[in-house]
Amino acid sequence: MKVSLSQLETLAEVAERGSFSKAARALGISQPAVSQQLATLASALGLTLFSREAGRPELTEAGRMVAERAGSLVAEAEALQREAEGYVAARSGRLDFGATRTIGTHLVPKLLADFLRDRPGVEPRVRIANTHEVERLVLHGDLLFGLIEGTIDEPRLETRPFAHDRLRLIVAPQHPFAARTGIRAAELARERFVSREPGSGTRDHGYDALRAAGVEPPIALELPSGEGIVRAVEAGLGIAILSERVVERAISLHRVVPVAIDDLVLERDFYILLRRERPLAPLAQAFISTLLGEPAAEQSKGSRSTARKDRRRRSGR
Repeated sequence: MKVSLSQLETLAEVAERGSFSKAARALGISQPAVSQQLATLASALGLTLFSREAGRPELTEAGRMVAERAGSLVAEAEALQREAEGYVAARSGRLDFGATRTIGTHLVPKLLADFLRDRPGVEPRVRIANTHEVERLVLHGDLLFGLIEGTIDEPRLETRPFAHDRLRLIVAPQHPFAARTGIRAAELARERFVSREPGSGTRDHGYDALRAAGVEPPIALELPSGEGIVRAVEAGLGIAILSERVVERAISLHRVVPVAIDDLVLERDFYILLRRERPLAPLAQAFISTLLGEPAAEQSKGSRSTARKDRRRRSGR
């Protein structure tokens, strides 16, 4: 015969309240049901839990030992119930996802701050990598989803746009382009570029647009971060195409100068990257719904908050 949680809960209530009748009222069951639960528990354990002292039941030494352990087990079960409710309601747990450097640096902090404002039980963990690495991690199941800077040509993955971005050509203030209102794409063929590494969404999108216009960008220097590229441009090591979000502060401080490319459109979307047909945890789904501007799925109310009472009532049947 196995020991049940309802039996332990009944014993803990009796020990705490010192009375079968008070425990029965607290549990919402009858006093005979309390006696039955405790008799079944004593039989399952092979212990005498109560003795009669002055006409009333008193815990034996074995009963006190079991009651103390029962209280701990019931508390742990209730903690598990709360954690499960928080998980289902997307109010607690760990939020793991990947993001490219541009998105992770310039969008994710604000997105997370808004999402976590009323979710203190959520622990976020963000893996920062370039687009191709985030794609690999999502495809292999190391991450549930990613936030990337371009579309993916992989049938097992899907993308959903969640934000818009514009790329800007930047030059040093002393560069000849800095004094002009605009240039043609063909003029860039003679320039030296400072660039992100292969696999970067910014590099892929910007350079694909230049190639479509007949320009093969000559790369003089590769750096792993947008800020590093901005500093290299500021120092006169070359020109660069970066996200507007990356360069806006440097532009406002006149460290670099934006130059329009009159015959080239450098706009793109940011995407949520998902593995097709892979179910998402409630917390991940809630965050993605927030990014897409969708209403959060309603959680059932009442049934979870009364789970303990229901369990107690069932124990008395």
